[in-house]
Amino acid sequence: MGVRGSIPLPYSGIEVNTACGGKAHFAPDTPRAVYDGKWVFFCLPTCKQEFDKDPASSCLSEQITPDISE
Repeated sequence: MGVRGSIPLPYSGIEVNTACGGKAHFAPDTPRAVYDGKWVFFCLPTCKQEFDKDPASSCLSEQITPDISE
């Protein structure tokens, strides 16, 4: 398995932080990417697409809060 396979995903329904600083309830179709060894979640697929083009230069890169809410 690759890197993504070794990083566990949260359970469906759990609240996660999104790259833009918002919150979302995780579902299997939640847009996500691995960044700096952690899952990063996005509100919209278009946000993920923009992030994927150049994560380090993305306007979202400084706002990423990959921790899962307790």
